Amino acid sequence: MSCVLPPVCVFCQHFLENDPDRECQAFEEIPNIIMDGKCDHTEPYPGDGGYRFQLIPEELETFLELNEVRREFKFPAFRLP
Repeated sequence: MSCVLPPVCVFCQHFLENDPDRECQAFEEIPNIIMDGKCDHTEPYPGDGGYRFQLIPEELETFLELNEVRREFKFPAFRLP
């Protein structure tokens, strides 16, 4: 059995869904540690240009639900800035 949880990036105002050259305003290619959910990017990360995770307000409920699933799987919850 496998489980794929979305990265914190999909809840971030800086994520660029439709830009072929950049994945987000902070990174051309989002580092694996963030995509793998091991870093929630609420703190500075090398090369981020000063951008940090910033929740899309309309996504708060889904973000909180994802954190509950992460806790059930014994993963750390993502933090809010």
